[in-house]
Amino acid sequence: MLPILLILALLLCFWILVSQLIRREQSSRRRVLATQYPHTYKRIPRDPEEQYIEGIGYIIGDVSCKYNARSPYMRCAVNPSGLCEGCRDHYHQ
Repeated sequence: MLPILLILALLLCFWILVSQLIRREQSSRRRVLATQYPHTYKRIPRDPEEQYIEGIGYIIGDVSCKYNARSPYMRCAVNPSGLCEGCRDHYHQ
């Protein structure tokens, strides 16, 4: 009876060790892939007016306006709730 319990305990320890090694290898593989291919997963724009600017990210509003907030949440630093059309402070750079 004792040898059977010893064998079962050894098998359980071996199974735990192997599963941890596999999990660690998968985690490191995911980390390497994420650093090698950072732009693989591009998100879909929420707003048709949303544009992707390299180095800044997604922004909404008129990018040529100097008061553009350069944010995906707010169009304008002067008129945050409104559109660029009809804004008296709309200035092109």
